[in-house]
Amino acid sequence: MRASALGAMLLLGVTGCNVLVQDPPTALTPSDAFANADRISKSAIGMYDFLQNAEFLGGRALIYSDVRSDDTNSSPYFSTIVNTAATLPNDAYATNGWTGGYRSLYGVNYFLQQIALNTGKTTPELEAQYIGEAEYIRALVYFNLVNLYAQPYNFTSDASHLGVPIQLVAPDAVSAFDPSQNLSRSTVKQVYDQIEKDLLDALTKLPETYTTDFDKTGRVTKDAARTLLSRMYLYKADYVNAAKYSGDVITGNRHALNDSPVTPFSATSYQTSESIFSVAMNSSDNPNTNNALGQHYGGKNRADITVTPYARIDTTQFRSKDRRRTLLITPAAYPTAAALVYTLKYNNASFDYVPIHRYSEVLLNRAEALAQTSAGVSAEAITLLNTVRRRSLPNIPAYPSVAAADFAISGKQGLIDAILFERRLELAFEGHRYYDLLRYKRNPGRINYGDDRVVLPIPLVDIQQNPNLVQNKGY
Repeated sequence: MRASALGAMLLLGVTGCNVLVQDPPTALTPSDAFANADRISKSAIGMYDFLQNAEFLGGRALIYSDVRSDDTNSSPYFSTIVNTAATLPNDAYATNGWTGGYRSLYGVNYFLQQIALNTGKTTPELEAQYIGEAEYIRALVYFNLVNLYAQPYNFTSDASHLGVPIQLVAPDAVSAFDPSQNLSRSTVKQVYDQIEKDLLDALTKLPETYTTDFDKTGRVTKDAARTLLSRMYLYKADYVNAAKYSGDVITGNRHALNDSPVTPFSATSYQTSESIFSVAMNSSDNPNTNNALGQHYGGKNRADITVTPYARIDTTQFRSKDRRRTLLITPAAYPTAAALVYTLKYNNASFDYVPIHRYSEVLLNRAEALAQTSAGVSAEAITLLNTVRRRSLPNIPAYPSVAAADFAISGKQGLIDAILFERRLELAFEGHRYYDLLRYKRNPGRINYGDDRVVLPIPLVDIQQNPNLVQNKGY
């Protein structure tokens, strides 16, 4: 984030009796950080600094799902979570992801507590906006936590299986050790209900857009909330609401696809209208050389993750001239890695933006929702699918007029399968594939749907410190 804003709310050096509770900020006292409108504004920006958490939405939260999908090779660096039989309750990646997520939540909850205590020090409009930003960020963090550490929503008929603890306060150094802070795990339904509540309230408070290009991408808007709502409803199989909120983004006409699929991932164009919201980085403020997306992917840095399975998708379906194949993956861009395939979505060392919502996801969310709710084959869903597909294959015939070897959209299920396949191509390595397979009860790659170890373990250290936490089955 911008250096001028970061010092206002650095909730660093936080520890507590367990990771669900943290010590209060030490960089500034609450009275300092919320003393006036300018400092409250900077404290609001500080919440985005927490989204850069190196072990969570600074990039690793996406990686922890994608390296277990069928689009990547078995990464030696992440072997303890890729090889699920070897994953232990004290696994460092599982522990760090959990810790990173709850540290991000602590910053948001602290901000919400303090702004409630300091109401009236900024304009009512800005105060509401900041609360909306906090609610969206909290929803985003919980959405990632519940998908990493709990079985998918439809694992039980009423989503009554265990999710993650819902922490909505930021305890201080005294209350952190109160037994009431030993939270138990809420059900997946309860976690989704909290996500929905936060997003719907945020939607009433967030602006439609901002005045600067940086803020349009690096701060959340109503369209960011609508997009996360549409994704959440897809995961719940609530296709009516998924269609509604993705449709609201489309009809708003604030976003459009770039001409090239490469553009959203170029350091010179992170802030185009295709990018609805990203976790922003720069060369001096990023997750560091060990954790950033551009270090793990790309081929010229650490290059821990290769994507040969994605590149080997049948060229009758993932066409040889598809720009996502010719421009966004490469087997030989770097001589030392000629035999390996990398994605070039992240190729800028430590400061690649982390894509949270792109407009292509919105189009595909609505296409899928319409395909599911239509009695027959939805013409609008086909149009949306073609819009995404033909950006990367401009000369390909539009669906459903396709070559015999290509996807034949025959009936409702054929359309759904075509949309899911397009999601695989378009949203690769952005944290979607693993969950797309799980929500359709399909095997995500190295492990079968329904297996206990589809999800990560609750960290052993938290199980030991909090008697109310229950470990995931199988660990």
